[in-house]
Amino acid sequence: MKTKIAYEEVAKMLNQWYVMIKRHEISQAVSIKYDIENQLPNMEENQDLLLYFNLLDYRHKLLTEEFAASNRLFEDIQHLKADMQSTDDMIEYYFFFFAGMYEFHKKDYTNAINYYKLAENKLRKIPDQIENAEFHYKMAVAYYQIKQNFFSLNHATAALKTFKTHDDYIQKAISSEMILGANKLDLFRFDEAEKHYKQALKDAMQIENNTLIGMAHHNLGLSCVSRGLLNMAETHFKEALRLQDHEESVYGIHSIFELTHVLYKSERFHEAREWYKKGFSRAKKAGEREYLSKFRLIHALYDEYDSLTVEHALEYLKTINLWTDIAELTLDIALFYKKNGDAKHAAEYFEESHHARDQILKRTEELK
Repeated sequence: MKTKIAYEEVAKMLNQWYVMIKRHEISQAVSIKYDIENQLPNMEENQDLLLYFNLLDYRHKLLTEEFAASNRLFEDIQHLKADMQSTDDMIEYYFFFFAGMYEFHKKDYTNAINYYKLAENKLRKIPDQIENAEFHYKMAVAYYQIKQNFFSLNHATAALKTFKTHDDYIQKAISSEMILGANKLDLFRFDEAEKHYKQALKDAMQIENNTLIGMAHHNLGLSCVSRGLLNMAETHFKEALRLQDHEESVYGIHSIFELTHVLYKSERFHEAREWYKKGFSRAKKAGEREYLSKFRLIHALYDEYDSLTVEHALEYLKTINLWTDIAELTLDIALFYKKNGDAKHAAEYFEESHHARDQILKRTEELK
């Protein structure tokens, strides 16, 4: 009779897997997961370990961008946990923390933060610097999405401080640097934001990580858009899209959208149309309904002058509560109509932009 693998040995393998996930070491994470799955039939039966495995598998699927599969898995996890009598603090922490990530992926940022706060109560019993830094990073990103910039800055600063002291987590330090830049951009501290982005770019180039180099260029592009430097923004978005690792990821779709928008605003319609076709096709293939709506919106506005399609695209973005994006897009629409002498539509969309900003504030009131 084959000896069952002990609980402690299984837990050790699962912990190694999670370390690779947190470091964004995809090939090592995939390799360890393969080993664990091969060993699963030989493991001692333990409900906590099964839940821990499924939770890490959910986190793994987010890392490898298997988003549809990750959503189905998390729904299964919720049923599994509901059937259990009790779990230890670590499993409870991961459940709430990953539940926050699940809500974040659904773009319900206030719910994500509420789950992260539940996780924080359990985190106090887990004396792990990296886990604390990971928690602060996720909080920073979620608060950024609802424009709670000062909360986000505090969490991002805490995350960066820890990640910088661990060479194995340089990728997370670079990501933390970029979220600091994003917040400072929102606060119109342009020089400080650019400094963070350039530091992130320098560090990403030093470790030759094309995914992060692409993200740094993308963010520098957004910084240039905020200051009306459309030519420089175009350069950065194109630099990002020259990198295959970035271009082929879901973030590549985001860069194509921003580049298309810049080209339309620069009245370079032929080139904008080419990027629009590519971006729309990519978004459709990836099932990115948010970006399908955004591509439809800018194409209808700048190229077809189709106000009805613009409205329909905005309506979808409202159904998923993307009020921050709506505030920015409706401001661009208002400026477009103003430039073209349509005072009536301009006034309507300036009002829409104001309304969207009110909705951002209302969403923050849902925080517990």
